[in-house]
Amino acid sequence: MTDEPTIRQAGDADEPAMIRLELESAIHHAAVDPKRWRVPTVDAVALSRRRRQERHPRTESLLAEVDGRVVGMLELWLQTPEDEGSARIPATRADFGISVSPGWQGRGLGTALLKAAEAWARKRGATRMQLHVTAANTGAVRLYERLGYDVDSLLMDKWLEEPAFADPGPRAKTAEVPPTLRGELVTLRPIRPDDRDALVEVLSDPSVVAVWDTRGPQRSADELIEGDEDWMVWAIEVAGGFAGSVQASEEVDDADYRHAGIDIFLSSRFQGRGIGPDAVRTVARYLFEVRGHHRLTIDPAADNVRAIRTYEKVGFKPVGVMRQYERGQDGTFHDGLLMDMLASELR
Repeated sequence: MTDEPTIRQAGDADEPAMIRLELESAIHHAAVDPKRWRVPTVDAVALSRRRRQERHPRTESLLAEVDGRVVGMLELWLQTPEDEGSARIPATRADFGISVSPGWQGRGLGTALLKAAEAWARKRGATRMQLHVTAANTGAVRLYERLGYDVDSLLMDKWLEEPAFADPGPRAKTAEVPPTLRGELVTLRPIRPDDRDALVEVLSDPSVVAVWDTRGPQRSADELIEGDEDWMVWAIEVAGGFAGSVQASEEVDDADYRHAGIDIFLSSRFQGRGIGPDAVRTVARYLFEVRGHHRLTIDPAADNVRAIRTYEKVGFKPVGVMRQYERGQDGTFHDGLLMDMLASELR
């Protein structure tokens, strides 16, 4: 595997990858400036891109590709000089927007895309490059300044009324509501308060009780619905039925140890039908491709053979036994098995 990017023109077949990159950009902006940015759904991003293309067609789109995976994009709009009545000095310019996957930021892809875009613009007679950058996105600001970009104008704003989310509750503290994800068999949607009865029912299933929180299904259901700023919770739906829940936690504060973890429980009615592997695979793909993680972990009980086989089908590999890792329903501590998977190992 090489880290050297290939810069190429985008084609129609690249639109799904470009939608993913735009969603990743929204996630990043919502994290650095949550009062001004939000995270739309994947479908909303796709619709917005179609409408934007109808109103203001792109002149060109460049992609950064590493080992066959699109990890960055730069979209260009060539603008002709203003009319004679404009006070601006006439200049043909190239407006652009750029996005690089989180796992590839700081590795030269942004610079490579910008240099390719500048070369493209020069060939078409442009004398200026221009973009809008959020002030809170300090890493991007530093990149552009290093490449010779200056502040041309300042967009300033003021809240006339504090937004409704200025004093968030426990659930609103998450960086974003997780998007709805679709696998081959499952639909994963954000958990809702009205899921509580269904959660309690599944968490009361003997097969789930044996391996889940010893504090009881009511407490577990309440915690899943309340949420936490460090994890995302989905309901697992199969043909419209509530089958269980899958969760993901992220270590993002320390870039040296960045990774994510997955946990899952399923009603016994849905076990043994390929639903577990599909749910785990769907979340893993989201964590790799959208959230930009390179490594995921999962930690079933060491004697939970069914779960271990499920995770191995997706690509997880055993790392080692964690002795007396978790307390079971019998009040004693039992061994857990640490498993992990790299992005290249997803099946």
